[in-house]
Amino acid sequence: MSSASEKPRYPVLAGALAGSLEIVVTYPIEYVKTQLQLQVASSALYAAETRYTGTVDCLVRTMRCHGVLGLYQGGSSWLVAAGPRAAVRFGAFEALAHSQAGVAMREQYGRPASDFVNGLLSGALEAALVQTPNQAIQVKMVHDQSPQGPHRYRSLLHATREIYNEFGVWRGFMGGLSPTVVKVSLCNAIRFAGFGSISEKLRARPERMGGASAPLSPLETMSAGGLAGAISAVVSQPIDVVRANMMGLDAKRYSSSLQCALAIWRDGGIGALFLGLAPRVGRVFVEIGLTFTLFEQISRSLNRRLP
Repeated sequence: MSSASEKPRYPVLAGALAGSLEIVVTYPIEYVKTQLQLQVASSALYAAETRYTGTVDCLVRTMRCHGVLGLYQGGSSWLVAAGPRAAVRFGAFEALAHSQAGVAMREQYGRPASDFVNGLLSGALEAALVQTPNQAIQVKMVHDQSPQGPHRYRSLLHATREIYNEFGVWRGFMGGLSPTVVKVSLCNAIRFAGFGSISEKLRARPERMGGASAPLSPLETMSAGGLAGAISAVVSQPIDVVRANMMGLDAKRYSSSLQCALAIWRDGGIGALFLGLAPRVGRVFVEIGLTFTLFEQISRSLNRRLP
């Protein structure tokens, strides 16, 4: 992701700081997206007359019933995992990119192909170590606050204990592992490769001040990261809908991710596999753009200030 002239010397620390700052800004839209994804036709927690009609309806009704903090239900799980999530993502990617094999791959196949493979591998690691248990808790906490939800989780610690008691370790915290690994790997591959390609095109503009060697401005970084993130969101949306439902409170209805996808398709058609697309594209645009921007700025600051 970084330019060859300014390799991040502290990618894990920079990634952790960037991820933590980003989640505070973007989580309410993640909450809305998850609520919309979970209200498939067969869900018992979303009666037809109480289903959300869209992003604005979900925002307004949630704030009316639970206040502004209601939009952060499940956000504590994301906030706790935001640092480790971004640290693994950027740390693994930079380690792979600057390894002997990574450098050889880039020289032989070019940067886009190298970034895609490194993003794929770092995404799989991120999904298995951080994303699956983090999102399994978050989705259940959001589902708990659905219109017909039991509304029983009082805090992150209380939810974690109750999830363990009701579902056990594997179903409670690792359910949805397969679609999560596929989704996060695919998204990271598209985001890193897309960010690298768009960044190179921005640097190559003849009218650009400082020329191709100058670092990207925050606006350029935000635009490149946001566009790459938006593309990844559209491509991976059906997988994300399956992932959310495999992590929900009534996931026991599904015997596998494939059966879950077929059930959602059967109940609601192709549109059901794209529930929550609009808020997800908006959130991911801001999330990835902001994360890449913060990572670049924090990395440069750390490179200057730390030995």
